[in-house]
Amino acid sequence: MAAQDYDLKTLLDVARWEPVQDQLAALTRTAIITIDYKGIPISKHSMRTAFCTVIRENPVTCKRCYRCDALAGLEAVRRNEPFIYLCHCGIVDVAVPIMVGEQYLGAVMFGQVRLPDGDRDGQVSRLVNEISSFRAEEQDARAELMQKYMELPEMEYSRIVEIANLINSVVRYIVGRVVQSRSDRMAYEWVMRSSSLPPQLDWQQGTDTPAPAPEEKIPVAEDSPVYPALAYLFAHRGEMLRMSQMAELCHLSASYFSKLFQRELGENFTDYLKRQKVRWAKEMLRQTSKSITEISDELGFLDSSYFIKVFKAYEGITPLAYRQEKYYT
Repeated sequence: MAAQDYDLKTLLDVARWEPVQDQLAALTRTAIITIDYKGIPISKHSMRTAFCTVIRENPVTCKRCYRCDALAGLEAVRRNEPFIYLCHCGIVDVAVPIMVGEQYLGAVMFGQVRLPDGDRDGQVSRLVNEISSFRAEEQDARAELMQKYMELPEMEYSRIVEIANLINSVVRYIVGRVVQSRSDRMAYEWVMRSSSLPPQLDWQQGTDTPAPAPEEKIPVAEDSPVYPALAYLFAHRGEMLRMSQMAELCHLSASYFSKLFQRELGENFTDYLKRQKVRWAKEMLRQTSKSITEISDELGFLDSSYFIKVFKAYEGITPLAYRQEKYYT
C-alpha cells in the first residue's frame, strides 16, 4: 500500500485520537483541530474559543479558515517543521504536519491565542494579507465580536514553540507506530502467502527429488523501513520487481525508498536485485540440472540472453562456463 493510500481517519483512529486531542487542548490551554491535506476538519474542535466559533460558523469566513489551515499545512511541510503564523483574523495558529514518508496527509492545528503586547520576538508572519471579511451588521454585534477577540488567551511566543514541539513529537510517535505495525503485519502476511521457493534437484545425485530451499536471513532488521521490500523479494525469486513497487510496499515515496535502501544495503535497489538473482542462479547451477533457460525463467528474466549478460557482468563468465568450471575442472 502506497503512502497516498493511507486514510488519515484510519491512521489516527479519530475516535481514539479525539480524547487525546481534548487532553492536549486542556493541558496546553489552546484550541486544537485535526484537518486533512485540503484543510477540511476530520476531528471535532477541542476547546474552540468563542471568537473562532463565530468566525467558523459564518459561511464566508469559514472558507477562509479552511484556506488558512490548508496553506499553513503546506508551509509546515515545506519547512519540515511546525509552522507558526497569523491567520486571516490576525490571531496566532500553528500547523503541525502529519506525514507518512514524504506524503503529506494533513495537520494538527492548534492556537487561537494572541501574543502579549510587545512580544514580537518570534517574528510571526501573516499567512494571508487580508483580514477576515466578517462584518457584523449591528453595532452591538460588532462590539460583542470585539469583546470575544479581546478574551482570546494571551501566550508568549516561547510557550507556543514548546507546545508545537510537544504536539509534533506526539504526532510523529503515533504515525511511526501505526506505519511500523502495518509494515510488520504486511511483511508477515507476504511471507505466509508466499509459496515455497522453486524445488531444487540434487545435481550430483541426478534425481528428481525436490530439495527444500534453505531459509535465508533477510539482511536488515525487522524494524527497518525497507524490511517489507526485502521480505517480499526473498519470498518471490521468480519476479523481476520494480523499485516503485517495493517503495509502495514500504509506504514510502520512490525517492525516499531509494535513499533508505542505499543507506541500509550499501547499493541501489536495481543493483542489489541483480546481484541477488545472480547469487540464486549460482546456487541453481551448482545444485540442479536445470538448463540455463529454465533458470533464467525461474528467476524472472525476460529472456536467457539478458540473464547471461547480467550473470557475466557480475561473475566475469557465462552461467554455462560457471557450471563447467565447478563440476568439470
